Formats: sequence, C-alpha cells, structure tokens
Amino acid sequence: MSPLIAQVNPIYNPAINSRLGNSAITGGNTIPIFNLVLNNLLVLALSIAGLYFFVNLIRGGYEWITAGGDKESVQKARQRILNAIIGAIVTFAVYSITLVVEYFFGFNILSFNIPTV
Repeated sequence: MSPLIAQVNPIYNPAINSRLGNSAITGGNTIPIFNLVLNNLLVLALSIAGLYFFVNLIRGGYEWITAGGDKESVQKARQRILNAIIGAIVTFAVYSITLVVEYFFGFNILSFNIPTV
C-alpha cells in the first residue's frame, strides 16, 4: 500500500489585483503594498520615538536651567532627562534585537517577507 501524498498548490484570490502580489511573479508569498505600509510605519515609529526623545531631553534641560535652585523642580527635570534617555535606549535596543534575530534566523523581519519552503 503506497502512502497518500497530498500536493499543496498556492491559493490565489481572484479579487486581489495582481499588482498587489497575488501573482506567480512574486510567488504569492508576499504582498508588496503590505510590506511597504508596515515598513513605512516602522520608520515613522522610530522617527517619532527619536523626536520624542529629543524634545523631552531639551525640555528637561530647560526645566533644569529655569528651576532657580528649587530642589523639587531640579528633581523633576532630572527625572525627565533620565526617562528620555531610558526611552532612547529601549528604542535602540528593540531595533538591535530585531537585527540580531534577523541575522540568526536568516530572514528579513523589517521587509516583512515570509520565506517560502
């Protein structure tokens, strides 16, 4: 008795335009528009995080300078600067961990390509 072998073919959705990645040219494994949107969202999120860090760092410095020797104001400004630095470290750590995972597993997470077997 021979084993039953199933053949799995790619499933294509006829409602999706072929320019969106539903064709044999792209292999059906990725949707370029989806990749583009997610990649742009990632770049936007990292840009916003960097801008937020910079604004809070400047604001904390300004609060420290204008504290006038008030210990409570200086402590709030110091805490704001510390939080901004910790946020920047966390943001860069997430990006670095993503790059390390990409290197070890051999696929590109940032381009959102699903590898085919």
